[in-house]
Amino acid sequence: MLGKLFGKKFGKAKAELKKVENRDLMEAIVGGCILVAAADGEIEKTELDKIDQLIRSNKNLDHFGSEITATLGRFTEQLNAGFRVGRMNIMREIEDIKSNPLDAEEVFVNMITIAEADGEIEAGELKVLSEVGRLLGLRLADFGIEG
Repeated sequence: MLGKLFGKKFGKAKAELKKVENRDLMEAIVGGCILVAAADGEIEKTELDKIDQLIRSNKNLDHFGSEITATLGRFTEQLNAGFRVGRMNIMREIEDIKSNPLDAEEVFVNMITIAEADGEIEAGELKVLSEVGRLLGLRLADFGIEG
């Protein structure tokens, strides 16, 4: 009985630790994707739906559930309230993961996926990708994008 009790508590603690570990990644992916979606001056519902779908399909982030939607909403509100302030907050979230090359690549590839969702990467989206790529120490050419 004691083993079962500690087993359940250990399992819960492990799940919570995983959430804490991946929160920066989740926030960086959500923020980066929202920045790309906002590159043309407007965040469309179809873009939000695509971001939500993309993130929910990520096995490293599936345990966040409704927190993903809340984060999407928070970043969208920040950008709509004051684009420069929202952008600054999102860039800080992205900067949180730059020391982990795998996370940096994951954030960047998710952003590219959103940029390519309509079939082409537009000039505004390319500018956002370039800025984030520099921040993360990545080169667009390494991802098949001409900058």
